Amino acid sequence: MRERAGGGGVSRRGLLAAALAGTATVVLASCTGPEPKPSPTGTPVPTPTPTPTATPGGVPLPTAMHRSRWAADPFARGAFGFRAVDTTPELREALAEPVGDRIWFAGEASSAEAPGTLHGALRSGVDAAASLRAVAEPGERVAVIGAGIAGLAAARELDRAGFEVIVVEARTRIGGRIETVDDEAFGRTIELGALFVGDDEALDRLLDEASVTTVSFTPRAETRTLDGRTVAVPTTGPEAIDAARAWAAGQPDDVSLAAALTGAGLLPPAGGEIDGVEPGEWLTHTVRTDIEPFTGAGSTLVSANTDFASLAATPRRLVTGRLSDAVELLAEGLDIAVGSAVTRIIATDRRVALRLDSGESVSADRVVVAVPLGVLQSDAFAFEPPLPPRHLRALGELRTGAVDLIWLRFDEAFWRPEQPGSGETTGDASASMPELYAVVGVGTRVSAWIDLGAANGYPNPDPPEVDGGEATAPFGGGPPVLVGIIAAAQARQLDDLDDQAFQAAVLDDLVPFAPAPPAATSG
Repeated sequence: MRERAGGGGVSRRGLLAAALAGTATVVLASCTGPEPKPSPTGTPVPTPTPTPTATPGGVPLPTAMHRSRWAADPFARGAFGFRAVDTTPELREALAEPVGDRIWFAGEASSAEAPGTLHGALRSGVDAAASLRAVAEPGERVAVIGAGIAGLAAARELDRAGFEVIVVEARTRIGGRIETVDDEAFGRTIELGALFVGDDEALDRLLDEASVTTVSFTPRAETRTLDGRTVAVPTTGPEAIDAARAWAAGQPDDVSLAAALTGAGLLPPAGGEIDGVEPGEWLTHTVRTDIEPFTGAGSTLVSANTDFASLAATPRRLVTGRLSDAVELLAEGLDIAVGSAVTRIIATDRRVALRLDSGESVSADRVVVAVPLGVLQSDAFAFEPPLPPRHLRALGELRTGAVDLIWLRFDEAFWRPEQPGSGETTGDASASMPELYAVVGVGTRVSAWIDLGAANGYPNPDPPEVDGGEATAPFGGGPPVLVGIIAAAQARQLDDLDDQAFQAAVLDDLVPFAPAPPAATSG
């Protein structure tokens, strides 16, 4: 990327003036807001260390914490799209259609084949650029709104094709819903947006080119009850979900999963506990761990015709490198005006004008709109004249889910199995070590916890010494780092809490894994 020299930064007015004059300008600055956010270059962010050592539930306090708040973020207003009731691929296709050969849309919400995915967003940007190139002449000025992966992919394609391209980004950083943090307290890279990527040829090429490493992730899981007992997960929930889908497929109208479960009489009655857990709780557990993290929505919003089994079984790879490196690679050589929020797009049969929140305007021949669906649906964004009915219907019916990540580092991995005793080998124990933890019971907030220190192939910055050398696969894995996945209504509710209240709420979900209190001794 081209970067202006000097440590004082560039004002928005000066930035736009330079960009409109054709000077390549990119400013990468830390975000301002209720919590510190780093620039894509990875400036370490200090994390305060709490003074107490444990919570009332016996869970040790973390030494470092980072969280995302995508639903509360005014430039995201949600994490990614899902199949809500009455939404179809045709709605996404309609959103992707150009308007009067002046306005194009890109982003995961406009991807009919892969909505809600990183590769869907990437493809949508490339497709929008190809569609624009078919009707425009090289040398025309194209404004791209949004410096996420979709907008940057479109801008890069158009720049290579000889168009004059300027990218306008509301945030003071690039990347959109990709946000990478380098924090010395964790000793590793933290991804607050996408932590997993799917298999896709175009995305794989980009990640390889940017040297972003990933590892296959098919975790061993452990589920505990609220009182800390490890239990096997029965088929109660998955069987009810499958039966609800079959019932919904025979209905004349699309219905929510909750409506299908009720309509098919699949809500389990009280009684008939399995491992001391009510069947209804097992059904809720399936929704919480197998549906909400992949859709960002609860059973009352998500369509019962969603292929939940395929969604959960889709091969995924855990990001172990810096995902922002792929973003920065796409941005190389582009003119990017950051800190410039577009509030209105005014289109004529010849030009397009972008009105900014500063009162300034940017003029272009054509525009690619690559902002999140939630922003397009808000009153912060307007089109003049209004969009065609097909686009308005798509914006009115498509939905965005809420998924957040919470990163915690502790002094010790208290949730892991005990170290092998004398005469035991570490190989067998580490081979069966869980990498994914969940809790079944009423009132849980975190869908699942990922133990990155135990994840196969995840980098360990501080491997322990074993027999005078480094252990490449030590028992207990790497450092004590947990990543919690919070989804749907829980994510939206917790987004409203400050860091202290948020930490207390999520640590409560770790009580079933808390160390047993020391045995009382008689005097």
